[in-house]
Amino acid sequence: MQSTWEGRDLPVLECIVDYYDQFGVSPDPTDIAYILGWYEQVDDDDDADEDVLRALRALEHEQPSFLTELQKTASDEIVGIGAPTGHARRTVGAWPTPEYLADRIVAALNEAAEAESDPETKSRLKRAAEAVGGVGKSVLTGVLTHVITQGM
Repeated sequence: MQSTWEGRDLPVLECIVDYYDQFGVSPDPTDIAYILGWYEQVDDDDDADEDVLRALRALEHEQPSFLTELQKTASDEIVGIGAPTGHARRTVGAWPTPEYLADRIVAALNEAAEAESDPETKSRLKRAAEAVGGVGKSVLTGVLTHVITQGM
């Protein structure tokens, strides 16, 4: 079975989060297909719409949920999309996770070490990156989790 996450589901989720951030509402399924350029990639416009609908059905059942709701007709046709959740925002990188922030701190320490001309400072920065990237990463992730959740 071929993965649908990278090529179908994730682009749809990213589109919803980005659109919602820009306009305060979610796009409808047809808008998503146009924004993603899927109409240009297929011979039949119905195929582009169906790919979006398949992605939405897959995203609908994720726990925790990616979307607050999918609005459907009595015949189960998807006609509207609710707001993206915090889980959706973290998944697409719109909101940071503690692990992501810890990785960025390690990368920043490594970059600073590479740019440093003083050998002693360079050595300290490299040791700090190694410490934070090793055992210290779980401690830093815990601290960042606390900071993020307390800030919310």
